[in-house]
Order: sequence, then structure tokens, then C-alpha cells
Amino acid sequence: MFRQGDAARAVFNVLDGEVRLARFGEHGEELVLQRARPGDFFAEASLDSGRYHCNAIASEEATLLEIPAAALRELLDTDARFARQWVALLARQLRNARARLERLSLGGAAQRVRHYLVTEGRGPEFEVALTGSLKDLAKELGLAHETLYRTLARMKESGELERKGAALKLKTRRQRV
Repeated sequence: MFRQGDAARAVFNVLDGEVRLARFGEHGEELVLQRARPGDFFAEASLDSGRYHCNAIASEEATLLEIPAAALRELLDTDARFARQWVALLARQLRNARARLERLSLGGAAQRVRHYLVTEGRGPEFEVALTGSLKDLAKELGLAHETLYRTLARMKESGELERKGAALKLKTRRQRV
């Protein structure tokens, strides 16, 4: 969609598919900042900036709604109800970003997986339906994919985790992650 440093022209909403926002390290390693899925907005951090701060890469075929930055700024200036809804959306995204930052600060791979399931999962078993590959999840967790594969296998073997197709469930409840 765009590269870091490109002129910021729009904010996007994912209608279908997935887009990841990423930066690349000096050795080419990818740091995933966000995985935008259906219903998610991205590039909103560049709304009042002249340039995009990262790269937007389609992880799979995606359909996007492109909202011109000038039109969005005008709407924010003239419609108080919309502006409040936009602030609420940004607050949710900030909470999610803080949870991700907390997760990345955890030392062990199993701790990161548990934290991911507890913060992103649904229901009493914290079920997460993965939308991408395990390699995508590994990037999101800041792990090598081999490390994630081994960790999931150990957690499954111990009975702590259940994996059915693209779904992961935490089988033992933990108060702290």
C-alpha cells in the first residue's frame, strides 16, 4: 500500500484480508507493528504527518477502503459525534498496542503465547482463531518461527494448550501471564 517515508495521503480500513504494518532492521529483519484485519483501520498515526512512519504490506489478498486524509480531517473538525467515536477507536488501538508491548517484554516464548491467548482470546479457554500462518504469529510475538513451533508443541504435550486447525485454546487458566 505504501512504504515508510511515502507522502501520507490516506487512512485505510480493511474490509477483507490482512495488512501488516512493519519496519525493517538494518539486517532486513521485519518488526511487525500491527496486523490490520477486517474492521481495523491503519495509517491513522500518519493523519497529521507528512509521511508514513512504516510500510503497509498485504499479508494476503486484501480489500481496503481508502479514506483521503484531508476528508477525514475535515470530518473530525466538523462532526463532534464522529470525532468522539474516532477518539474511542484510537483509545482501543492504544490499549491493544500497550498489551502487545507488554507481551514483547516478556522473556519466554511460552509466556508470550499465554499472554497472547489471555489478551486476544475469547471465552473461558481464551480461544484464538488464527487468521494468518504460524509464521505470522511468530513475527507478531517477536519469536523465530521455529521457537514458536517448539513452544506450541511443548504446551500441547503438557496439556496446557489445545490446537484444532487454525484455533488455539489455553486449557489451564492462569491468573498471571
